[in-house]
Amino acid sequence: MGQNPANKYTPEFRREAADYVIASGRPITECCRELGLNSKTVNDWVLKRRRELGETAPGPSVDQAAELRSARKRIRELEMENEFLKKAAAFFARTQG
Repeated sequence: MGQNPANKYTPEFRREAADYVIASGRPITECCRELGLNSKTVNDWVLKRRRELGETAPGPSVDQAAELRSARKRIRELEMENEFLKKAAAFFARTQG
């Protein structure tokens, strides 16, 4: 006979999965694809774990939000630099050949 879905995962597994999602700072759906879990189920675990940890609102802290903005800005800068270097490399390849 099949296993009861409510008992499919141990409390420890649920807590660890929720902690992984919280610590990663990544979207639940992305973590769930990686772990092979249902995002709605894991969302429930994450909400419960946040309550246990005393977090009132999900999401990054002020410091984390500032760090994230800074990282995104740097990524955009590096992407633009990368595009420029690709164009420069193509230009020099044409002039050398």
